[in-house]
Amino acid sequence: MKVYKLGKVGNLLSTSLFHACARLDMFGLILVEPEDTYVSLGYFDNIQEILDLQRIKSLGIPVIRREIGGGTVLLAPGQVFYQLVIPKGLAPFRVEEAYRHFSKPVLETYRKLGLEVEYKPINDIVVKSNQRKISGQGAGDIHKAFVFVGNILLRFNTELMAEVLKVPNKDFVKKVLDENLTWVEREKEKAPDFWEVADILEFEFKKLLPLETCWDIPKEALELANKLKDELTSEEVLFEETGRKHRLIKIREGIFLRNKHMEVEGKKVSLSMIVEGQTVKFCRLNGLGLKDLEREIVGLAYDQESIKEVLEKRSLSFLMPLFWD
Repeated sequence: MKVYKLGKVGNLLSTSLFHACARLDMFGLILVEPEDTYVSLGYFDNIQEILDLQRIKSLGIPVIRREIGGGTVLLAPGQVFYQLVIPKGLAPFRVEEAYRHFSKPVLETYRKLGLEVEYKPINDIVVKSNQRKISGQGAGDIHKAFVFVGNILLRFNTELMAEVLKVPNKDFVKKVLDENLTWVEREKEKAPDFWEVADILEFEFKKLLPLETCWDIPKEALELANKLKDELTSEEVLFEETGRKHRLIKIREGIFLRNKHMEVEGKKVSLSMIVEGQTVKFCRLNGLGLKDLEREIVGLAYDQESIKEVLEKRSLSFLMPLFWD
């Protein structure tokens, strides 16, 4: 199996290439940094519920849907991606065991960069001291391969991330992102370059797998990656009905956001809510002046019956779509 240390790549190759390698049974580890800025949807994500498509279009940001799990990701320069494509038999059978096992090289990489981090099941890596997420990961099967991908965040633009999400209060979402996400430059006041990070990742992954360095990616993989880019960015694939409802947006493991709006008698009303675990930790209703309702919602278990009971008691059942849909 090969290690492909490619540096910066454009044309959405930092997503399409690992799909091509999986289809070609080209097993190994791909290390890349995006040259472009774009959004990658998880396999089960519903694009119309997750993304602000009008804003994304105005910003000229492409969108691609990958064939593995994990959440919606904003890719951009300043992120080093590790993409492991291996025969299924080399991965632990249970998904959480696979995440835990293949997170070990990533944890060691962050530590060698001077950051004390820990694995947060099922697919996050967080800084120990502040519990901010510094790496998100995704995994799944493509063709005959088990694929495990994630990133080392050297820099990250939370303002742009808030812009691409389908939320009415983007300033609030940016604040929540800033409180729960972080990156190397923020923690250490400086960041290494791609090659330093890639060298460490290669060294650490070689402790788990028989890998050898290869500087050139085969031409057939690049050709297939470009074809797959067209497929994975097509409207047919992007707007495919996944059946998943996105009541909450995951910010990091255990922290979720709901930011919705609706019209009530011609007046726009919005909700900003943070759920930690299964409990509402923050609730803000704009446009109604119901501070007492906000206080009552905070501390509730976030489930349909609990919310419904509070709203019915106050004859406010018409607000249910704000909290649950």
